[in-house]
Order: sequence, then C-alpha cells, then structure tokens
Amino acid sequence: MPHAPMPSAAPSETLPVLPTAADIRRLVEDKSAARVEELRRRQAAIEEEEKLRRAAFMERTLTPGFIGTVMTRVQHAAEGGEKRLLLGQFPCEWCTDGGRKINVMEGDWPDTLQGFARVLFDFWAAELKPRGFGLSVEVVSFKEGGIPGDIGAFLSWRG
Repeated sequence: MPHAPMPSAAPSETLPVLPTAADIRRLVEDKSAARVEELRRRQAAIEEEEKLRRAAFMERTLTPGFIGTVMTRVQHAAEGGEKRLLLGQFPCEWCTDGGRKINVMEGDWPDTLQGFARVLFDFWAAELKPRGFGLSVEVVSFKEGGIPGDIGAFLSWRG
C-alpha cells in the first residue's frame, strides 16, 4: 500500500531536529546505566552503614546510664502489667553460629553471643539473675526460606 506523501512544512516553519533510532537507544542505555549505578551506590551505602552498626555493637560497653534507662523501662512496663521487656535486637549473623543455637534452643547458646549481646548477658548473669530476673533470647524475625533474621533479648520478672 503506498504511503501518502507527508505534507510539507509551511515555508516559515522548520522541522524540529529529529533524533535517530541510535540516539533513542543511547538514551535508554544511559538511563538504564544510571539506574544500575544508583542501585549499586545505595547498596554500598547500606553495606557501609551495616558495617558501622556492627562495629559499634561489638565495641559497645555497658554504662550506668544505660542500666538506669533499662530499669526505668522495666518499671514502666511492670506498671503497665507487662511481665517482660524487649531489651533490644540484633542480626543473627552477629552470633558466632548465625543464631542457630538460639533458634533451636541449645543449652550453650550464650557461647555464641558477641559484642554488646555478650556484655549484656554477663551483666544479667552477675547482677540481675541473682535478683530474680530472667533473660531469654529468641529469633524475632525470619528472612525468606525460614532463615533466622534478628535475635531479640528479653528481660523478665515473672514470679
């Protein structure tokens, strides 16, 4: 089927500069490359932030201020009728076994704790356990495929 002739532009009008198909392909490639680079940059920032979080966790020490804050939180929780308090949570990868012993409740799970988790456990064992407080740890979140995500540490005062 023959194509109808294109109307010609009026003498005072000029056609806009028309891109080539190669120009459009290059535009698509440039945008795609920019998206990939942005994703790579974001992933690198997330990894760096996680690295800093882990380093801070591993080096953190127990302070009187932290202990005071915890005990205030315990009192508020108890006044609200609660019997336990989530002290904090951390990625299971920060345990020496990836959280496996905690997940299956093996008796020697404390041996897998590192950093601040170990410091907190030792403080509980020395100071809070003799005062009747309990401590439990458990997997509080899971990743795809049932892989443990975060470990939560709970202080309890059940009778």
